[in-house]
Amino acid sequence: MPWPVNRRLIGTKIQRLDGVEKSTGRAKYSFDINRPRMLHARILRSPHAHATIKSIDTAPAEKVAGFRAFYLIKKAGAEVFFAGDEIIAVCADTEEHAEDCLRAIRVEYAVLPHHVKEEDSLRSTTNTAGAPGMNNVVAVAEFVTDNFATAFDGLAQTHQGTYGIAVISHQCLESHGLVAEWDDKQENLTVWASTQAVPNTAEGLRVHFKLKPGQVKCICNYMGGGFGSKFGPDIQGIAAAEMAKTTRQPVKLMLDRAEEVTVGGIRPSAYGTVRIGGTKEGRIHAYEVDCFGTGGVNRGATVNFGLLPYVYGPAVPNIKRGHRIARTNVQTARAMRAPGHPQNCVLTEQAIDDLAARLGVNPLAMRLLNLPPNDVAEAKANPRNFTGQRASIYRTEIEIIRKMCNWDRAWHPPGQDKGVIKTGLGVALHTWGGGGRGPNPTRITINANGSVVAQSSSQDLGTAQRTLMAIVVAEVLGLQPTDITIILGDSSHGPSTPSGGSTTAPGTSAAILKAAETTRDAFLTALAGQLGTQANMLSIEPGVIVNRANNNARIPFAQACAKLGVPNIQGNADWPTAKELQDSAPLRDEWSTRLTNQGVGGVQIAEVKVDTETGVVKCTRFWTVQDCGLIINKLACESQVAGGVIMGINYAIYEECIYDRATGRQVNPDMEFYKLGGIADMPQIYVHMHDMPERGVIGIGEPPTISTAAAVGNAVFNAIGVRVAHAPFTPERVLAALATRRN
Repeated sequence: MPWPVNRRLIGTKIQRLDGVEKSTGRAKYSFDINRPRMLHARILRSPHAHATIKSIDTAPAEKVAGFRAFYLIKKAGAEVFFAGDEIIAVCADTEEHAEDCLRAIRVEYAVLPHHVKEEDSLRSTTNTAGAPGMNNVVAVAEFVTDNFATAFDGLAQTHQGTYGIAVISHQCLESHGLVAEWDDKQENLTVWASTQAVPNTAEGLRVHFKLKPGQVKCICNYMGGGFGSKFGPDIQGIAAAEMAKTTRQPVKLMLDRAEEVTVGGIRPSAYGTVRIGGTKEGRIHAYEVDCFGTGGVNRGATVNFGLLPYVYGPAVPNIKRGHRIARTNVQTARAMRAPGHPQNCVLTEQAIDDLAARLGVNPLAMRLLNLPPNDVAEAKANPRNFTGQRASIYRTEIEIIRKMCNWDRAWHPPGQDKGVIKTGLGVALHTWGGGGRGPNPTRITINANGSVVAQSSSQDLGTAQRTLMAIVVAEVLGLQPTDITIILGDSSHGPSTPSGGSTTAPGTSAAILKAAETTRDAFLTALAGQLGTQANMLSIEPGVIVNRANNNARIPFAQACAKLGVPNIQGNADWPTAKELQDSAPLRDEWSTRLTNQGVGGVQIAEVKVDTETGVVKCTRFWTVQDCGLIINKLACESQVAGGVIMGINYAIYEECIYDRATGRQVNPDMEFYKLGGIADMPQIYVHMHDMPERGVIGIGEPPTISTAAAVGNAVFNAIGVRVAHAPFTPERVLAALATRRN
């Protein structure tokens, strides 16, 4: 095992290093950057969901006090496809003057038909969301196993139901955008961007301006949320950089709240009719789904088609699935914390509970009966991989969570709780990949004054990457995380992988470990030369260097650094290249199965209370068991899992983008009517990390938000005895479902 066997820091709970900076306001986000002589920019957006631009008149704006420049995003004759589509950016000396400039621009439109509801787009033969000749319904996918026609014959019970979950927006607390500044020669560009991909953002701008490598620098010291929506400069970043070049002044262009909600990216919807059948014991024999959803104007799938039924597919012998994508005149979908997986979970887990109710089977027992089997071939080829031990992992996690929530005593058959306010429990399972990759070059420097600096161009999205980096370095060098100075979020330090797909921790930690070990070995070699001994006679213990050649003399770390005789010792490491991994089985085994690995599983249980008079759903307690391989910082892992649950509860109970059919505009582009739960709305969350250090580091960003909405939906069903078909589970939908039961 390449990770330290006796771990002093790794796997313990360590407070994040940037906590004080963030809590006191000293941390500077991209939104906080203000450069000398900086201009402020805004974007004029289409008020129509679908239209052709007939003309654009900027002359009135150019006469407004403070006007400096504009950047044309779309020209006359271009088509706009949603309300909020970008047309032109302007910059001025103040934010107020920039707004005045926007109001002065005159744009004439030819309004075209639009659709903002999935069902309208599916029924329509009018092309409203694509190029000429393109149908609104795209990427129809179908799959069926052999002999499916008789799959439901003779089964003890079958159930058919409709399930769905709405479009939601990213709603990042720090909106998209950046500050752009060129040097005096107009040759080198620096941007302070809110981004999940620091080098990628720099590269996107470099390519746009046809510059040489190194001429664009991207800095992201802190960022306020991305969730999959911030992987490049975007049009607002390009516009800001273009106007900065034109004016020879820095330009700041950050989206306001309404823009963040309407153009910052959506999570696609998914609605479907599911038919499911099983044996009297509760074994699922057949699963059929016909589903659809929208990702706005883009063509991407809204579910992970091949993973339906979610998690349980390998155990279900008969499967039929169909999926349609309804293109609508709303903003573009962007990856959002486990793309497609929460939708899959809703379309699977809720149907399983409905079938369990018909069979009179405990839903937790039913899941144990239908766990996907361990993949025997994978277990032999790569015993640390998830698919080779998935059933075993899930079984262990279910037993853990069963005891955590006292399921056997607390669960009751659906609808059998007494009183006006009814309590229910619901369960759901999930999985995710989360493996690491490179490049993620890391440099560590031990200075003669005893200070240690570790640098990388990776970014900290708020997930405590700084602290993770310091923990690994401190573990190897016998120091404390607070002894390590971390420098990251700067593209000039080299390439790094974007923070997406739960890949940051597994992708960087392996390189950090190797860089720390390389630096340690070089440090001990240099020190041995000064002490007149061999490097193998020196070892590191917490805070000291032990010299076994001199009666185990203990030299404090700082004193040892002063004896080096050189200003510093540096060590570098990075992932092997793809070819090196392909050509070397031992290298591949070390980096792809021992240092990091693929695949995790998790189980979640929600407790809700439903007021049957008002329809209000309150999630009161929540239990979650999650594996992520080797845990680096248990405190941060638990926080990530709890944060994922909070995001999932919002998805289940509060969040929904609401569009007006007549105007095509979103009617809740704010934080007043786009509902998000506050502190008092959140449950007590109990997190258990299923530590599996032999698997190496695996990402934790996505998985804990996947099954939350399905678990909450099942808890609501368990409480009131009737299915609320579509999330979010608002009072209106709960009362409507209760009315069907009474009727």
